[in-house]
Amino acid sequence: MAFSKTLYLFSEVHGTVLLNGQPVQGVEVEQDYHWHWGEQKRTTTVTTDAQGRFHFAEVTGTSWTAGLLPHEPVIVQRLTLRYQGKEHTGWFMAKHNYDRLGEVKGRPLALVCDLAHEAVAHPDTETFGICVLK
Repeated sequence: MAFSKTLYLFSEVHGTVLLNGQPVQGVEVEQDYHWHWGEQKRTTTVTTDAQGRFHFAEVTGTSWTAGLLPHEPVIVQRLTLRYQGKEHTGWFMAKHNYDRLGEVKGRPLALVCDLAHEAVAHPDTETFGICVLK
């Protein structure tokens, strides 16, 4: 019997936005992804609270064919931060699996993003941006 498998497209994200080490309220944080197999795209936006915190629930999808046909998953993930007219790349990566917490080898996506930093490549996590794992 065929069944539809749950696919984890973007794991749950907890983050804190700082500016020179201090929490920043009112930062617009946009999460978007593009799942190439399902040609599915979605954008969600939240605003940081008084402690600079933000949260996105995990994003899942289902597919009859993705669980059956061999392919390499490609889910392009982004977090974009907007504050005082400036846009910052917080997180950019291409996820190549459907695992829960599969972005960084099972580690929760608990991020710290300092707006004073420049976006850089993080070879240890294969990500790009100002956000780093706690």
